[in-house]
Amino acid sequence: MVSWKKIRVGTALVAATLTTAVVLAVAPTRHVAPPADPTSEPVRLSPPLMPAEAGKPLPRTILT
Repeated sequence: MVSWKKIRVGTALVAATLTTAVVLAVAPTRHVAPPADPTSEPVRLSPPLMPAEAGKPLPRTILT
């Protein structure tokens, strides 16, 4: 015999699954960014900037 608790849990799972499926089916698909035009210029990235202290050893810290 199946208990009422198992029937309620199963019904809740089915309802949640159907609700999720309906929400995903109805929700409009939104693009994060519009597609780029094929004639547009590519974005040029600048090289990473080097800090003025590059190559110097790190200062020693005294832990007390």
